[in-house]
Amino acid sequence: MPKTNKSQSIELFSRITRHGLALIAAEIRLTRKRRKMTEADLATRVGCSRDTIRAIEAGKPTVAIAYVFEAAYVLGIDLFGGSDEIGLRLTEIRAQLQLMPASVRARKPEFKDDF
Repeated sequence: MPKTNKSQSIELFSRITRHGLALIAAEIRLTRKRRKMTEADLATRVGCSRDTIRAIEAGKPTVAIAYVFEAAYVLGIDLFGGSDEIGLRLTEIRAQLQLMPASVRARKPEFKDDF
């Protein structure tokens, strides 16, 4: 029996993560097939290998997220409500981040010395 790399096992992720991966994988595969585009054609447009496209469409959690987003963009799949919505949301989040501390440190435990 072959050994499996536990760090790449999808069972390590939450159910919502597994379902999200499966959903975007299925959406990319369906849209690619509807457009009569081969895996090789999509790989060329995305700038990756055919094996990477196969991994995306299989919902593998180890694929670089940029390739997943680029594949969705090339196929015209709207992931975040459109470019206008993304721009507005990004501006809002960056403004909120400006108000946050630059780094977050773990809290030191409080000592209870009231015997």
